[in-house]
Amino acid sequence: MTDVNISTQMIIDAYNDKYDMAMLISGDSDLVPPIKSIHQNFKEKRVFVAFPPKRFNNSVKAVSKGHMIIGRKKLLDSQFPYKIKKADGYTISKPDKWKSKD
Repeated sequence: MTDVNISTQMIIDAYNDKYDMAMLISGDSDLVPPIKSIHQNFKEKRVFVAFPPKRFNNSVKAVSKGHMIIGRKKLLDSQFPYKIKKADGYTISKPDKWKSKD
């Protein structure tokens, strides 16, 4: 249902004029129809796609109004640390399987 939820929210936000440009971070071709619909029905709107590492998709690129590829290093450099201690002393940790060399 994630693709349906993303699609629905992008169209609702376009209808409610909540953006001029939406940045979609995905390479999923299931999102081609809503991107096309937004560009056809809201000529002033722009859906820009940022592809995660190894998720580039030509069909998504073809319907976007701009795209980029997020490099693996940029993605790793943008993550929170393995553990974060909140002001109240509670510690939040990433699952061990997410642990990277940070």
